[in-house]
Amino acid sequence: MTYFSDLSPYAYLLGETNPPTLNVGWLDSKHTYLQGETSEEFTERLWCFCRRQVAVMRGFHYCEFCHESPADAALHWRGGERLLLGSAEIRVFGPNGVVYAAPNMIYHYVVTHRYCPPLEFIQAVLEGPLPDSPEYAALAIGCAWWEEAQRWWKLQDKHSR
Repeated sequence: MTYFSDLSPYAYLLGETNPPTLNVGWLDSKHTYLQGETSEEFTERLWCFCRRQVAVMRGFHYCEFCHESPADAALHWRGGERLLLGSAEIRVFGPNGVVYAAPNMIYHYVVTHRYCPPLEFIQAVLEGPLPDSPEYAALAIGCAWWEEAQRWWKLQDKHSR
Protein backbone atom coordinates (compact mmCIF):
# COMPACT_ATOMS: atom_id res chain seq x y z
CA MET A 1 0.00 0.00 0.00
CA THR A 2 1.11 3.53 -0.60
CA TYR A 3 2.35 5.35 2.50
CA PHE A 4 1.00 8.79 3.37
CA SER A 5 1.78 10.57 6.61
CA ASP A 6 -1.15 11.19 8.93
CA LEU A 7 -3.03 14.43 8.28
CA SER A 8 -1.27 15.10 4.97
CA PRO A 9 -3.52 16.21 2.08
CA TYR A 10 -5.25 13.27 0.41
CA ALA A 11 -4.09 12.75 -3.18
CA TYR A 12 -4.58 9.04 -3.88
CA LEU A 13 -7.68 9.34 -6.07
CA LEU A 14 -8.26 12.26 -8.39
CA GLY A 15 -11.07 14.70 -7.75
CA GLU A 16 -11.08 14.30 -3.97
CA THR A 17 -9.80 17.67 -2.82
CA ASN A 18 -13.15 19.32 -2.18
CA PRO A 19 -14.02 19.23 0.63
CA PRO A 20 -10.50 19.24 2.11
CA THR A 21 -9.53 15.62 2.68
CA LEU A 22 -6.72 14.38 4.93
CA ASN A 23 -4.93 11.03 5.08
CA VAL A 24 -5.05 8.82 8.16
CA GLY A 25 -3.76 5.28 8.61
CA TRP A 26 -1.85 4.79 5.37
CA LEU A 27 0.87 2.70 7.04
CA ASP A 28 3.73 0.65 5.69
CA SER A 29 6.61 -1.28 7.23
CA LYS A 30 9.22 1.34 6.30
CA HIS A 31 7.72 4.03 8.53
CA THR A 32 7.08 4.11 12.26
CA TYR A 33 3.65 4.95 13.63
CA LEU A 34 2.22 6.02 16.96
CA GLN A 35 1.08 3.09 19.09
CA GLY A 36 -1.31 3.15 22.01
CA GLU A 37 -4.65 2.09 23.34
CA THR A 38 -7.96 3.17 21.85
CA SER A 39 -11.37 2.77 23.43
CA GLU A 40 -13.86 0.00 22.70
CA GLU A 41 -16.32 2.69 21.61
CA PHE A 42 -13.80 3.93 19.04
CA THR A 43 -13.15 0.46 17.58
CA GLU A 44 -16.89 -0.26 17.49
CA ARG A 45 -17.62 2.93 15.57
CA LEU A 46 -14.56 2.44 13.34
CA TRP A 47 -16.02 -0.97 12.42
CA CYS A 48 -19.22 0.81 11.30
CA PHE A 49 -17.16 2.98 8.94
CA CYS A 50 -15.24 -0.03 7.59
CA ARG A 51 -18.54 -1.80 6.87
CA ARG A 52 -19.37 1.03 4.43
CA GLN A 53 -16.42 1.11 2.10
CA VAL A 54 -15.69 3.72 -0.55
CA ALA A 55 -13.14 3.76 -3.37
CA VAL A 56 -13.24 0.00 -3.79
CA MET A 57 -10.21 -1.30 -5.67
CA ARG A 58 -9.35 -4.49 -7.51
CA GLY A 59 -7.12 -6.82 -5.60
CA PHE A 60 -6.01 -6.61 -2.00
CA HIS A 61 -3.36 -4.93 0.06
CA TYR A 62 -2.08 -7.31 2.68
CA CYS A 63 -0.72 -6.14 6.01
CA GLU A 64 3.03 -5.58 5.84
CA PHE A 65 3.32 -6.09 9.60
CA CYS A 66 1.81 -9.62 9.65
CA HIS A 67 4.67 -11.78 8.47
CA GLU A 68 3.25 -15.21 9.33
CA SER A 69 -0.03 -15.02 7.43
CA PRO A 70 -0.66 -11.64 5.82
CA ALA A 71 -3.76 -12.84 3.98
CA ASP A 72 -5.43 -13.76 7.29
CA ALA A 73 -5.01 -10.16 8.44
CA ALA A 74 -7.53 -9.07 5.81
CA LEU A 75 -10.36 -11.04 7.44
CA HIS A 76 -11.87 -9.69 10.65
CA TRP A 77 -14.89 -10.72 12.71
CA ARG A 78 -16.89 -8.60 15.14
CA GLY A 79 -20.16 -9.63 16.75
CA GLY A 80 -20.72 -12.44 14.26
CA GLU A 81 -20.14 -10.17 11.28
CA ARG A 82 -17.23 -10.66 8.89
CA LEU A 83 -15.31 -7.96 7.04
CA LEU A 84 -12.72 -8.42 4.34
CA LEU A 85 -10.26 -5.55 4.60
CA GLY A 86 -7.54 -4.29 2.28
CA SER A 87 -9.34 -3.33 -0.92
CA ALA A 88 -11.20 -0.13 -0.09
CA GLU A 89 -11.18 3.10 1.87
CA ILE A 90 -13.43 4.83 4.38
CA ARG A 91 -14.44 8.48 4.78
CA VAL A 92 -15.01 10.14 8.15
CA PHE A 93 -16.43 13.64 8.45
CA GLY A 94 -14.76 15.88 10.98
CA PRO A 95 -15.68 19.31 12.23
CA ASN A 96 -15.19 22.41 10.08
CA GLY A 97 -15.75 20.55 6.80
CA VAL A 98 -12.67 18.31 6.96
CA VAL A 99 -12.94 14.77 5.63
CA TYR A 100 -10.55 11.99 6.64
CA ALA A 101 -9.63 9.29 4.11
CA ALA A 102 -8.28 6.01 5.45
CA PRO A 103 -7.75 2.53 4.05
CA ASN A 104 -10.31 0.17 5.54
CA MET A 105 -7.28 -1.80 6.77
CA ILE A 106 -7.10 0.84 9.50
CA TYR A 107 -9.35 -1.37 11.62
CA HIS A 108 -6.76 -4.16 11.52
CA TYR A 109 -3.95 -1.73 12.29
CA VAL A 110 -5.80 -0.41 15.35
CA VAL A 111 -6.93 -3.73 16.86
CA THR A 112 -3.94 -5.90 15.94
CA HIS A 113 -0.95 -3.55 15.79
CA ARG A 114 -2.10 -0.92 18.31
CA TYR A 115 -1.96 1.90 15.75
CA CYS A 116 -3.16 5.06 17.46
CA PRO A 117 -4.58 7.49 14.89
CA PRO A 118 -4.39 11.25 15.42
CA LEU A 119 -6.68 12.53 18.17
CA GLU A 120 -8.72 14.64 15.75
CA PHE A 121 -9.53 11.53 13.70
CA ILE A 122 -10.48 9.59 16.83
CA GLN A 123 -12.78 12.44 17.86
CA ALA A 124 -14.34 12.56 14.38
CA VAL A 125 -15.04 8.81 14.50
CA LEU A 126 -16.55 9.13 17.99
CA GLU A 127 -18.57 12.30 17.44
CA GLY A 128 -19.29 12.47 13.71
CA PRO A 129 -22.14 10.90 11.78
CA LEU A 130 -22.03 7.20 10.96
CA PRO A 131 -22.17 6.17 7.29
CA ASP A 132 -25.77 4.91 7.35
CA SER A 133 -27.13 8.11 8.90
CA PRO A 134 -29.01 10.89 7.08
CA GLU A 135 -26.44 13.35 8.49
CA TYR A 136 -23.62 11.47 6.78
CA ALA A 137 -25.52 11.37 3.48
CA ALA A 138 -26.19 15.12 3.68
CA LEU A 139 -22.47 15.82 4.14
CA ALA A 140 -21.45 13.35 1.41
CA ILE A 141 -23.67 14.80 -1.32
CA GLY A 142 -21.41 16.42 -3.87
CA CYS A 143 -18.29 14.51 -2.83
CA ALA A 144 -16.57 12.79 -5.77
CA TRP A 145 -16.80 9.36 -4.13
CA TRP A 146 -20.43 9.45 -2.93
CA GLU A 147 -22.32 8.09 -5.96
CA GLU A 148 -20.01 5.12 -6.38
CA ALA A 149 -20.14 4.41 -2.64
CA GLN A 150 -23.93 4.31 -2.71
CA ARG A 151 -23.84 1.76 -5.54
CA TRP A 152 -21.46 -0.45 -3.55
CA TRP A 153 -23.56 -0.14 -0.41
CA LYS A 154 -26.74 -1.17 -2.24
CA LEU A 155 -24.93 -4.15 -3.74
CA GLN A 156 -23.53 -5.05 -0.33
CA ASP A 157 -27.00 -4.83 1.27
CA LYS A 158 -28.49 -7.00 -1.48
CA HIS A 159 -25.92 -9.74 -0.93
CA SER A 160 -26.13 -9.68 2.86
CA ARG A 161 -29.82 -10.67 2.91
